[in-house]
Amino acid sequence: MRKRLALVALATTTLVVLTFLMPLGLLVRRQAEDRARVEAEREAQAIASLIALTVADDTAPEAIETALGPTQQGTIVVLPDDSVIGEPNQGQGSLVESARQDQATITAVIDGGWEIALPVIGQDVVVVVDVMTTNAELTDGVTESWLLLGLLGIVVVAAAVWVADRLGRSMVQPIRELEDAAHRLGGGDLTARAEVGEPRELAEVADAFNTLASRLDELLREERESVADLSHRLRTPLTALRLRAETLRADTEREETIALVDRLEHSIDQLIVAARSDRGAVGARSDLDGVVSQRSEFWRVLANEETRAFDIALGAPSVELGFESSELEAVVDALIGNVFSHTEAGIPIWISTGVTDGRPWLEVADGGNGFGDLALVERGISGGGSTGLGLDIVRRTAESTGGSLEVDDRPGGGAVVRIWFG
Repeated sequence: MRKRLALVALATTTLVVLTFLMPLGLLVRRQAEDRARVEAEREAQAIASLIALTVADDTAPEAIETALGPTQQGTIVVLPDDSVIGEPNQGQGSLVESARQDQATITAVIDGGWEIALPVIGQDVVVVVDVMTTNAELTDGVTESWLLLGLLGIVVVAAAVWVADRLGRSMVQPIRELEDAAHRLGGGDLTARAEVGEPRELAEVADAFNTLASRLDELLREERESVADLSHRLRTPLTALRLRAETLRADTEREETIALVDRLEHSIDQLIVAARSDRGAVGARSDLDGVVSQRSEFWRVLANEETRAFDIALGAPSVELGFESSELEAVVDALIGNVFSHTEAGIPIWISTGVTDGRPWLEVADGGNGFGDLALVERGISGGGSTGLGLDIVRRTAESTGGSLEVDDRPGGGAVVRIWFG
C-alpha cells in the first residue's frame, strides 16, 4: 500500500508538473525570441537615426562609415550604390531591395534567423540599415532555462513522492500492527490486541478486531470450563465403580479392576487439567518405545484371550516426543483399541516403531478386512458404531508436533495406520 501511494503521487505530480512546465518552457522560448528581436529593432533604429543626420549633409560612404564607427557582425548598412558597410551574416540582405523600393521597414524570418531592413530616406538617396539576429541569438539562454525548469520539476516530483511515502508510512504502520495482532491471534495468542489510534476507520477496525478476540477468548474459556465440568461429572459414576470393585471377592480381579479405575481416574484428572489450561505443558517429553512397550503389554492380555497374534517391533530407542506420556498413551490405546473394536477375534496385530529421515513414526497394522472407505478417518465417522473420534484424536496429536497421519490397506489384506511425528 505504501508503494502504491508513492506511485500514485509520482504519476499525479509528474502529470501536473508536465502540464505546468511545458507551456512555461514554450513561453520562455518565446520571450527569448521577442527579446532578441526587440534588441535588433533598437539597434536598427539607433543606426538609422545616426545615418539620417549624415545623409542629410553628405552621402559619401566614408562619412557614413566614419559616423557609424565599428559595428557588430550582422549589422550592415547598404548604400545607394549597393556597397555594404559592416560584416553581414550568411544569408543576410535578402530584404534590402524590398525595403529600398517600398521605402518601408520590412521584417521576416529567414534561413538562419530573423532579419529587419529599415530604410533611411534622404535627398534623392535611400540608405538601408539591415540587422540580422541568428537562431542562436534567438534561443540564447533557453537551454539553461529549460534545464532549470526540469530540475525544478524533478525536485517538486521528488518532494511529492517523499511526502506521499511519509503519509503512506503513517497509514501502513497501523495496518501492520493490526496484521501482527491478527497473526498472533491466529497463532493461538488470545491476549493479542490491536492498538490503533489513527486514522479513524482503522481505529474502528481495530476495535472490532479486539472485540472479536475478546469474544473468542471468552468462548474458548467457556468451552474449557464446560469440558472440565463434564469431565468432573464422570467422577460420580467412577466413585460408584470403585466401590463396586472393592466388593469383589477375588483378590486378583479386585486389584485389576481397581487398577483400571485408578487409571481411568488419572486420565480424567489429566483431562480436567488439560481442558482448563490454555496450552500444553512446556518442556513435556515422552519416550516413544517405552510408552508403546508399556501399553502393548497391557493389550497383550486381551489379545491372548482372543487368540490374536500380537507382534511388537521397537526401532526408535531413545526417541522422545514433545508432549506428555499420557497423550502418547492415548494415541497407542486408540490405535490398538480400534483393531479390537473393528476386527474379529483371531485377527493378528503388528505394532512397530522406527525413525526414517530423522522423523520418528508409529505404525499399527492388522490382518482384517482393511478400511474399505478412507473417509472413516474423518472426525465423527465410524464404521463400527463408535464415536468416530479415535483416529481424529490421533491425527490431531500427530499434527500438534508437526507430523501427520497416514492410513491405507495392507497389500496382503488388513489396515495400516502410521503416525509421523514432527
